[in-house]
Amino acid sequence: MLQAAQLWAEARRKGKPTADNKALDGDVILASQALLLEKMEHQVIIATSNTKHLTLFVDAREWQNI
Repeated sequence: MLQAAQLWAEARRKGKPTADNKALDGDVILASQALLLEKMEHQVIIATSNTKHLTLFVDAREWQNI
């Protein structure tokens, strides 16, 4: 969750928030989990139908293209 908080703050500093200020931001939580796995030398690709927010932090692709 600390990693997620850092991503949340980073996105806002860049003017690219990924959720409302009062919302629990699932995108940064998922991205931070992926980043932790990458630190353990796993290859991580998030399969999604909405890559806009996730690609700010991690490799996220349209699920039909994987």
